Amino acid sequence: MDITLYTAPDCIRCKIVKAFLNERGIAYDTIDFKAQAEKFNTFYRTNRPKIYRNPEGVEFPLFYNGEVIRQGSGEVIAYMLSGDALKHSGAVTRSDLLHGWISGLYLSCCPKDHEENFLTLVKHLADGGLTVCMQTDGRNSALLEKVLALNAIAKLQLNILGDSSVYESLYGQAMDSADLAKTIELTRGFANSEIRYLASPLTVGGAISWPDRAMALSAGKMVFDACGDHQLPIAVDKVTAEMPQGLQGLKPVEDALMLKYRSALREHLFKAEIA
Repeated sequence: MDITLYTAPDCIRCKIVKAFLNERGIAYDTIDFKAQAEKFNTFYRTNRPKIYRNPEGVEFPLFYNGEVIRQGSGEVIAYMLSGDALKHSGAVTRSDLLHGWISGLYLSCCPKDHEENFLTLVKHLADGGLTVCMQTDGRNSALLEKVLALNAIAKLQLNILGDSSVYESLYGQAMDSADLAKTIELTRGFANSEIRYLASPLTVGGAISWPDRAMALSAGKMVFDACGDHQLPIAVDKVTAEMPQGLQGLKPVEDALMLKYRSALREHLFKAEIA
């Protein structure tokens, strides 16, 4: 397998991927998009629909092995560790953070047989100098505990996606109250952490829509039942077009609906505030 890395000068994400490949003795060619502009532009024109541009331009490094293109340090290293297992499960996605930060790491979605690969990825990103934002949705507190033991992350977000039925619809099993309780405990014990109700597009009866107030109310009850604390601080936030999961064609949430989410959550979690 011939690997080509398309890189940018002084790119920390590129250096991290190079270090990973070098440590494992994996051969690759490098094309600098400035120094070898003609070669890069030919590749870019040929593959433009597959290449992501963040608000500052093309995200580097670009990995190409003659078959697949992977982009950004998280997705590239995940591919080298697990093929597409971490990507297809949703455990590793495109980062929506810039300037030395990296996100797109969702530990709750990590397949059991790839947890060591996930931990290896997180450690490489942090050791390479990136500031890691980790996300969980309340499942797999055991893996969260292992991630925290690495001392490799700078920010932790617990995203509550809905009530137990939403988790069952999304992942095939209802939320385990003990697992959620442990996740809340670990999240609150981490210095830079945030618990939020993250309003996300849901498929109901074949149609995509935003959650209604009743769904937010049920989610708040689920969280309270798990932790037993009416004073648990929780932010009310929403998926935006800039996030990897996007809006799926929906219009952004209106302020009036955000207020309904907040009032519903406050019936169980008195400190709910709009982010």
